[in-house]
Amino acid sequence: MLGWVCTYTPEEIFATLGLESYRLYGDDRGEYAKADLEYLPVNFCPLGRACLNEGMGKGNPSLTGIVLAASCHALVHLAGAFKYAGERRGKEFFVHLLDLPRTSGDGDAAVRAFASSLRSLAGRLSSFYGVAWNDGAFYGALQAHQSVRRLLRELYRLRMGQPENFRAAGLLEVVRAAGRAKKDEFLPVLDGIVKALKGDVNGESRVDGSPAAALLAGLRRGGSPQGPRLLVVGSPLPFAYLDLIEELGGNIAGDDLCQGYRYCLPEVEEGPDPFLSLARGYLGRVPCPRMLAGKERFSYLLSLARKAGARGVIYHALKFCDASLYEYPLFREYFAEAGIPVLYLETEYRDAGLEQARTRIQAYLELL
Repeated sequence: MLGWVCTYTPEEIFATLGLESYRLYGDDRGEYAKADLEYLPVNFCPLGRACLNEGMGKGNPSLTGIVLAASCHALVHLAGAFKYAGERRGKEFFVHLLDLPRTSGDGDAAVRAFASSLRSLAGRLSSFYGVAWNDGAFYGALQAHQSVRRLLRELYRLRMGQPENFRAAGLLEVVRAAGRAKKDEFLPVLDGIVKALKGDVNGESRVDGSPAAALLAGLRRGGSPQGPRLLVVGSPLPFAYLDLIEELGGNIAGDDLCQGYRYCLPEVEEGPDPFLSLARGYLGRVPCPRMLAGKERFSYLLSLARKAGARGVIYHALKFCDASLYEYPLFREYFAEAGIPVLYLETEYRDAGLEQARTRIQAYLELL
């Protein structure tokens, strides 16, 4: 079982090689297994610490390796922590740090460089696990992953139309499940959820008593609050904060979270070179805060906010997250010029501090 974290990590490579993968999210409820304190300082990215706890703490998914993208300093150091933790366990543990360009879009040099990194990853996985790459298996895996992403985007489209009927944390739970499941097995589950939410009678009957039932129940939101529509962006945030926003009357119509909508975005076209296709698809989507493309990103987010009918934006930053802290002042200025007020929230990826946040969120919603 291979663990991974960043959405710039192409799962298709794992599936092509016949390797199971498991996206690490960490525990956002405040329960620390303290595995992280043996390897990382306390003033370290809380998401990184939570993922190390999940991967190496009690009740972990029996990881035999980890693939981390060099998307920030925290993940670079997290790779070292996993390597050291694996060595201390006395078992051979695969650790790979995936080189990731700072530029995105149509830059040929960046695409070629990333394709080379992906080719190197596939080679190391093949050697370590004794498996072989097969182009036919790749195209089959690609189709399954693309189908899952399309259905997830359809869920987001449905939520944007009626955010008052959707629980935002429930939608992120579906995305989490997709990041951990075998895509060909998860497809019928996801298809049943989409059909049920569209009011398809047959879809609802298939969902009853199936693995999709719990996910569907978590998606549906009681009542029909008439509060303002919101867009949530920035770092991954604890689900308890999303539930609090909705409890206070906010309607989350869209997000740009790497554990949410960003996971659904890659569009990979089939081509003669699988690694070039993957590199072009993953780098071609709208960049995240760590990329050097602020204007392009802000323009996209403003367009997304207007499409969602959002009257406000909640920007979440994890404590010690350099990318978010550098981006926020420019982001706030950009949206202020567009006449959309922004509320800044900072957490330690735990549900602590909810009552302090309650006052600020409530005041913000009243302002809107």
